[in-house]
Amino acid sequence: MPVVLLLATSPAAGAGANLGISAVAATAASFGHVRAGRINWRLFAWMAPPSVGGAIVGSLVSGAIPDDLLLALIGLALLYFGVDLLRPRRGKSPAVERASPDLHAAVVSGALIGLLGGLTGLILGALRMPALLRYVGEEPARAVGTNLTSACASV
Repeated sequence: MPVVLLLATSPAAGAGANLGISAVAATAASFGHVRAGRINWRLFAWMAPPSVGGAIVGSLVSGAIPDDLLLALIGLALLYFGVDLLRPRRGKSPAVERASPDLHAAVVSGALIGLLGGLTGLILGALRMPALLRYVGEEPARAVGTNLTSACASV
């Protein structure tokens, strides 16, 4: 992302280019998960459409806000995700306690992650994956495949 932003004509153009690059990578990675049956298609059907809608709104907004503000937002998002990856996790995963995924949480998290992704140009698997595990309650193996497939759809 930083290199794409550096070479782009504007932060919004860099964000769009990064989404395109990320979409190709996520699509290639998702093929193995589709073949192995590690996609929860019902969950995907509930999470992907709000994610796409959020991404469209976010991308429209990103072109309308000042470049410096957009760069600051992208920087803050990258900083947050980096720090979040370093934080230790405690306790059990909600997926262990839930009989089936929470579709309401999937819709809400999909829309919010899509909005932020469209705004910043980040595909946000680093947010979608924890949301699938913590709030939606998907089992880890299927969360990985569903995350990648949802990322492809929301770009």
